[in-house]
Amino acid sequence: MIRDSKTKLRLVLLDAHAILHRAYHALPDFSSSKGEPTGALYGLSTMLIKIIGELKPDYLVAAYDLPKPTYRHEAFKDYKAGRAKADDALGAQMKRSRDVFTAFGIPIYDKEGFEADDIIGTIVESVKGQRSKVKGGLDVVIASGDMDTLQLVSDKHVQVYTLKKGINDTILYDEDGVKNRFGFGPELLP
Repeated sequence: MIRDSKTKLRLVLLDAHAILHRAYHALPDFSSSKGEPTGALYGLSTMLIKIIGELKPDYLVAAYDLPKPTYRHEAFKDYKAGRAKADDALGAQMKRSRDVFTAFGIPIYDKEGFEADDIIGTIVESVKGQRSKVKGGLDVVIASGDMDTLQLVSDKHVQVYTLKKGINDTILYDEDGVKNRFGFGPELLP
């Protein structure tokens, strides 16, 4: 990814749940010498190193879903009712993944009643409002396996870095990328 070398800063927002979920299903069932599952953690670490190397962020933030119901569950009781419960091995790695972010010095954001998408969307909107106050500007890249985040794309100022296949095949969506894929802009994505 080409960076504006003038002074533009880059914030990368990590959708921790989506990245871990993708890594868990894309990789073999690795385990530690104690038998603890580690495949998703390995995938997360690999993705972090790739993101840091390719995107060269000035700032990184991880956003998490919490296991409690969200305001969406209150509005619609059957929200995610058809989804299967996460495997215990994935759940254990979700908990341990916070250690990975801590080791990388990446702040973690979560809030009961909200999903990582909500936190990411809030940060994106806040940054849009503050962009003019940051010398040289600030661009945002959302790293997620969740295609819902494409609705947040805004020109080249807010882009989505997502996994096409596995954990190594990635694509960076700007507005043109969204239009090429769907035939319309991000403002029309639900």
